Amino acid sequence: MKKISGLSIVAFGILSVFLFAFCAKENTEDNMSVKNWNLESKTIAGVNAGIDCDQNAKWIFKSDGSYVISDNCDNTESGTWKLAEEGKILTLDEVTSYNVIESSVGKLVIEMEVGEIGLIRWSFD
Repeated sequence: MKKISGLSIVAFGILSVFLFAFCAKENTEDNMSVKNWNLESKTIAGVNAGIDCDQNAKWIFKSDGSYVISDNCDNTESGTWKLAEEGKILTLDEVTSYNVIESSVGKLVIEMEVGEIGLIRWSFD
């Protein structure tokens, strides 16, 4: 009887680890698709680089893997998105990749190194 009880505890522990790992990955994807992200700031090499068009820009990640980016100058871009490397890399249209610095229910921060321009960072709320 004690042997069965011990095996049950081990099996429960292993199952819990798998479920926790699966839920953690899902959470990152949910954070990306739960809401419309409003651009809070855009910096290049640490210097504010937001322009008039960036004000009120919205990045919308949908649960079906599509996205829509619209800015204050009525420009709209759409396509597909995916997360890789346990939610650390965001790729748009299988071409443009961003490092995900922070992804929580209330905040998203992504960045990209662009040749001679330097590090560009977008922060959303």
